[in-house]
Amino acid sequence: MYKIISSIILLIIFTFGCDSTEPEIVTNSDIAIVDQNNVGFSFSHGKSVTIPNNENLVPDILILAHTGQNGEVFGVYFGAESYRPAFYLVKEFSESDSALIFYNNLIEVPDSNYQELALPVNLNQIWAVKTSDSKFGKILILSTEAKYDSVALNYKTVAKFKWKYQPNGNRNF
Repeated sequence: MYKIISSIILLIIFTFGCDSTEPEIVTNSDIAIVDQNNVGFSFSHGKSVTIPNNENLVPDILILAHTGQNGEVFGVYFGAESYRPAFYLVKEFSESDSALIFYNNLIEVPDSNYQELALPVNLNQIWAVKTSDSKFGKILILSTEAKYDSVALNYKTVAKFKWKYQPNGNRNF
């Protein structure tokens, strides 16, 4: 009888006691694409997000078109909500193989000197990102594109990057 009651109590604890309000991340690293439709990326949720969104997710990275005074397009840049210091350019490379090796071997990101913008965002750059909840991620820029769409009368922006997130708040990966 004791084993049955113990089993029922354990079943209840595991069924109801493990409920979490935070969505579980399937992975802490992957490849992401953000564009003018999915204008942001959330490390803690591991996905691109729109603004506003039904889940009230705050993106850690926002993609924007880097333009001149006359509307000419220079490329893309990243910002963060509330214009907070969130970006640190760790290193940039001329070759993708060198950038990938450095990114894979980058085990710790800095804790200070983050800037409000990642500008410019270019191929083969490695950025450290301080998230909206003061945790850390790192990204490797795989591609970017920005242009003005004269039919839709807006800017088309796309960035593809490899990302890794440290959900415990530590700067080590």
